[in-house]
Amino acid sequence: MIKLLINLKTTHKVLLLFILFLVIFSGFFLIHLFSPDHNHEFENLNDVIINNFIVSFYEVVFIFIVFFLLVVFLSYIVIKTDKLESIVNVDELTNVQTRRSFFLNNGDNGKRTFDYLILIIDIDYFKSVNDSFGHDVGDKYLTKFGQELKKIGVDSLNTVRLGGEEFGLIFNLKDIEKKYKTTKGYKGFSLSQKINKFSKSIHKKLNSIFLDDNKTIIQKTCSFGSAILRVDDKISDSLSYADRALQVVKKNGRNNYKFADDKFIATSMELNEIITLDGLSEALKKSQLSFYFQPIIDIKNNSIKFFECLIRWTKPNGTILLPKDFLSKFVHLNTRSMKEGTRIWRTVFDKSFKNINIDKRIKFSINFQMSHFANIGAGKLVMEEIEYIKTLIDNEIIVEITEAQNTRIDDKAANKEIQYAKNQGVSVALDDYGVKGSNLERLINTPWNIIKLDKQLINNVVTNKRSRVAVEGIKTMANRLDNQIIAEGVETKEQLKYLKEIGINLIQGFLFSKPMPGNQIEGYIKQFSAKYQ
Repeated sequence: MIKLLINLKTTHKVLLLFILFLVIFSGFFLIHLFSPDHNHEFENLNDVIINNFIVSFYEVVFIFIVFFLLVVFLSYIVIKTDKLESIVNVDELTNVQTRRSFFLNNGDNGKRTFDYLILIIDIDYFKSVNDSFGHDVGDKYLTKFGQELKKIGVDSLNTVRLGGEEFGLIFNLKDIEKKYKTTKGYKGFSLSQKINKFSKSIHKKLNSIFLDDNKTIIQKTCSFGSAILRVDDKISDSLSYADRALQVVKKNGRNNYKFADDKFIATSMELNEIITLDGLSEALKKSQLSFYFQPIIDIKNNSIKFFECLIRWTKPNGTILLPKDFLSKFVHLNTRSMKEGTRIWRTVFDKSFKNINIDKRIKFSINFQMSHFANIGAGKLVMEEIEYIKTLIDNEIIVEITEAQNTRIDDKAANKEIQYAKNQGVSVALDDYGVKGSNLERLINTPWNIIKLDKQLINNVVTNKRSRVAVEGIKTMANRLDNQIIAEGVETKEQLKYLKEIGINLIQGFLFSKPMPGNQIEGYIKQFSAKYQ
């Protein structure tokens, strides 16, 4: 009954409130009219009714107004609540489900009662629409795409905008099996064959979507990956499988589709191409994640100044996974753990810093993403993690914040949180600066202590004049801003010679050392001292 009321349209909810009001008020009026408090003074019923009506007229009018205003107020709340729900659950542009709503309706919360086929759809090279025709036309195309997607998915609850030009569709798996079970020529088809046949028809429909805008026909191809989402499956896992299938399609030229069957999933997991939240969570419990440490050398006086802490996942078979393979899911787990108060970072800290006892003048730098500082109070949470590390080692901790892929972060809000950390005495470094998402405004306005030049910028400094001009320009700005500058990814003596000539003395890279486990740090320091001092 409650679920039925929740799912009613706003107009129906308001109508029910007013009907309820009329029923309650009518009942109250009749009870009050025949109240025994006044009846004993009169001999017949007519006198009772007339007297009670006259006596209670003003009281009834007052109560009517109070009841009416209460219902109007409740109706206003219902309308506003439904409007807010709509904003949160329905994508304003395309009018399909938002990611939040999709997970709410189909997530691991017991609401899923069928096995589904889930599709992750990407519009191929959609950026070219915005670039060629403008964002207004791009929005029109996305709106049209959402409308057509709802027709393909039959119901708006089966369609979702996952973000940007990426959409999702779900289909009842039984409907797919039934369709090809009863269709002539498909008898004996395996489930995978049926899904591939179904996918071919969906792909054809997706590619037929077009926008006719001012006599300009805009039509793009689509790519999608699909996977089965069973009642007992975790939706995050199925999305990972479908997303991996989509990445394979993109890698092979786009404009196609791929189903993540059991063989595909097993192979991808064996090659570490699919990382699930459960798998990563289990790895954390088994202490398979730890830091490796790469030294940063001051070539001016041949000393070790820092060790950067680089997270690694060592699998039971000895395979070591780099952050690019699992970092996004690790960030998701870490964010969730901070809300729950469990702080999964600390299992990594405990394992990594155990038994490290080196010169207190050597500093450690820990990597964070700008998104870690995007919310109010984030600086305090980061400082709590730093303080925890300080219970394990006495060395100074530097916060490194990666420059890559931060375009959607509110820099002003993040800057306040970074400043909070600085006010507690922590130095902050801008990591990976100089490529792709590098932001000059962020370089100038965020209170950095250190700027780290990305490896891609260092790669060509020996042979490419433009790379040298860029490096020297950033160095000049860093010096004028009173920032130290570190060159990452130095691998050749020629690169080292050039950097030394222009006055960049803090060097990190394979030329000096690859990242090493914590139990090798002391040995490396002794070898370095013996070689250079």
